[in-house]
Amino acid sequence: QDVIYSQPGVLWVASLLASTVIFLFALNGGTEVPIGTAFIVGYPVPGHADQYAPMVVTARHVIGDHKVVLGRFNTQDGSSTAAVTYDIEAMRAAGDYWEHADDGVDIAVFRTQHFATTAFELFPFDLIASKEDFTRQQIQATDRVIYPSLLVNFMGQARNYPITRSGSIALIPDEPVPIQYRSGARTVQTYQEVVLLDSTAVAGHSGSPVFLSPAVPRLVNGRFDEDGSEPLLLGILHGFYQTPQQVPAVMRFSSRAVQAQGFAENSDVAIAFPSWRLLEILESEAVRARIQTLADRHARD
Repeated sequence: QDVIYSQPGVLWVASLLASTVIFLFALNGGTEVPIGTAFIVGYPVPGHADQYAPMVVTARHVIGDHKVVLGRFNTQDGSSTAAVTYDIEAMRAAGDYWEHADDGVDIAVFRTQHFATTAFELFPFDLIASKEDFTRQQIQATDRVIYPSLLVNFMGQARNYPITRSGSIALIPDEPVPIQYRSGARTVQTYQEVVLLDSTAVAGHSGSPVFLSPAVPRLVNGRFDEDGSEPLLLGILHGFYQTPQQVPAVMRFSSRAVQAQGFAENSDVAIAFPSWRLLEILESEAVRARIQTLADRHARD
């Protein structure tokens, strides 16, 4: 089915948040190799109340140059996993794969069908934090976050077992920060608005959804919210913020100079591309028009 009929739930706890996650693999000589984490958002179908199109969201560098990726889902009976093949090139051609207009934004989105044998939860579209939500909810340093992720060492056999990592927001800079990373054969050098996390990201975590931790009291407008907050999606995990190496003393205070030197070790500070960048993709005319076309076709059939 191209559109599923399911109202996302309202009671979201860590275990339920983890059920929005799937694992992504690439094929290397016939062997399935884990490449990262993805999660599924319920995209509201225009003009069709209570209809949602499932969208897979991950980091763009996870897709990289792969022509085909596999999404590993849990099954409804809970006794095995199911691999779904996504032909990235065909999806690009059909208009079912999207990236941000800014080439430096490390987010990729593609449409998935709803398979009756698979089990997953849709993350509600209205819990994706906009830039205004960050201001209104006073999202700031020290706020606690969680992110369910693929652990390469142990993924599970009969089902996916995402680990739930935790941390806190370390900094939300008011200015773009220099980032250098690999995406397939390409080296991306860019300046981006990001959320820096006091948390350690490792291989397999890329593409994980970063949520405001639910049920943790927060100070908002000078008062503690004892009941905690909704688990807003705050970002998509990019990876760790790499530490520059061999920076000459004369260049030590120049961000552009640091960027030019290359990066190496894990700094124990993770980078998330903010959720409003995802909204800029999902709210684009290209996505809206494609889902509208599919929904209209589904209604006719």
